[in-house]
Amino acid sequence: MRNRWCYAKQPQGMERIAVGRERGRMNNIDWLLHEAGSERPLQVSARMKLDDSQWKAEIERIETGPGLRIFLTSAEVRNDITVQPRDTESEPWISSNITVSGKVEIEMPDGQLATSGTDQALLFRPSDRNPRYHVKAPQHLRLAGYALRLDRLERIFDGDLPAALRPMLAREFTVSRFITMPADQRLRRLAAGLFAPGLNGPLRLLFMEGTVLQLLATQLAAKTRQGRPITLRERDAVMAARERLLADMRNPPGLGDLAAAVGLSEKRLNACFRHEFGGTVFDVLRNQRLEHARIALEAGAPLKQVAFRVGYNHVTNFISAFKARYGEPPGRFAGQAAEGLATADLRRLPTKQKG
Repeated sequence: MRNRWCYAKQPQGMERIAVGRERGRMNNIDWLLHEAGSERPLQVSARMKLDDSQWKAEIERIETGPGLRIFLTSAEVRNDITVQPRDTESEPWISSNITVSGKVEIEMPDGQLATSGTDQALLFRPSDRNPRYHVKAPQHLRLAGYALRLDRLERIFDGDLPAALRPMLAREFTVSRFITMPADQRLRRLAAGLFAPGLNGPLRLLFMEGTVLQLLATQLAAKTRQGRPITLRERDAVMAARERLLADMRNPPGLGDLAAAVGLSEKRLNACFRHEFGGTVFDVLRNQRLEHARIALEAGAPLKQVAFRVGYNHVTNFISAFKARYGEPPGRFAGQAAEGLATADLRRLPTKQKG
């Protein structure tokens, strides 16, 4: 059927609108001439703008559809700062950070640390609450992140999940896991595209969803090219080794004893720890000790007692290690467990001091 034309009276006068019904297909431009009605909108939260002594930042959270969120941060960092995003979601998600410029250290709830910089990107799943982000000054930070709900991730791969992702989809999940991969120019260019202001509405939605899928594929391809993957038996051995390691943090087993107990060489055990937890056996133990110390201090435990119980015979050594990890001496954390949220979306944590 040929299009017929009619004139419809609009608020600003007469508009010529095609009212074609060819084969039941809407063939007119009425959607373009009127305000959106039932059209699915792009869910964008209000941009959070911050400007204080620590930083001048713009943070945007975008809901592109069921099971997918995108986070964009652009900031001029004036002083060291630690922040913790807040989220009331109960469903598990896998997240990623790609740093277009700058560098950020990410602290998992169980004390593990990972770095996202222009040379390294991350995929991770925290064990519990949201991770903390430690940002050093001065720097210009542009950080692109996305989060995929597990059911959405499974649909993307139609049940054929890459081996690197399978451990992250366990329903019972008590240990944070993350995957690191090189952040080459192509990956950073894709991430930078998410900041582009040229599109809006459904076009921006489709563009962003497509970009996230490209980022995910590029990250997994980069990971596949890295080293020998760990086997299922090795993964079970690593989980058993971590449990043994942290069972008595005051008197942990040595590396040789631990490796022998789980049937791996010392070198392979450390390599598997890096793969699963982002650090060596020593790194995991130290970080977990310090995380327990921070929690105890926030609850009001005495400093000397905390230092001894997490394995430091000398308080000065504990203070040095704690400050290297958190940027502040342990006394600054004492009794802070009851602190509230600084904003509706971000928890501002004690600011790191330079030096």
